[in-house]
Amino acid sequence: MLALCAACAPTQRRMQVRPDVRDERGVSFLPFASSQAERFAAPDGAPCTGYGGHVKDNLIGWQAPTPEDSACSHDSLYDGVKPGVLELRWRSEVPADGNYQLVTLGYAVGAWGRVVSRGSHYGDYFAKAQVTIEARSAHCAATWAKQLALAQVTGPSDRQANFSGFVDIPDLAVSGCRAHEPIDVWLRFVGEANRGRVDVDWFGFSASNDGEVHRIFGLRARPGQAP
Repeated sequence: MLALCAACAPTQRRMQVRPDVRDERGVSFLPFASSQAERFAAPDGAPCTGYGGHVKDNLIGWQAPTPEDSACSHDSLYDGVKPGVLELRWRSEVPADGNYQLVTLGYAVGAWGRVVSRGSHYGDYFAKAQVTIEARSAHCAATWAKQLALAQVTGPSDRQANFSGFVDIPDLAVSGCRAHEPIDVWLRFVGEANRGRVDVDWFGFSASNDGEVHRIFGLRARPGQAP
């Protein structure tokens, strides 16, 4: 009975606190462009699919259908040792020649889940998860990464490390950009294991409406430079 009630329980919403007032002056926002999932499986065993562009249950991203499931899992036994990736992409044009900051103005990326490293009698094994951001055009680029969890083991035992919470995204310097060149921003969850599993229960941004997906990342001219 308890298991049945738990299965019927609504999926937990991860509520992010953002500033009530955002200083959007001089910010050119990047519209949401696409999403994809690579080497991650859904609870039914089918490949995980990308995010569809609409807010559901206060989320831009991926969420488990029930508290007992993971939204997407990457297992080295079935998916190989090449990392699994959940990716969101934004795209726009550089407004003018110059140096910029890639800003989120208070949005933080959330991630809940776990990594499990399965040991053996011989060898060193690991499972890890990280979030990365890459901004790139033909003449300017910036990257950022943060490790969320790492489980390492030597010998015939298992190790697990959980990750949970929102991670603040710093302003990233993007220098030497050229006017009207396309610029892409990729947000990626990367799960990797040489013998183990990475489970993602929730990953993305909290949001209240579809319009927010187009106002997360923006370019702002660096201080001292005219836009």
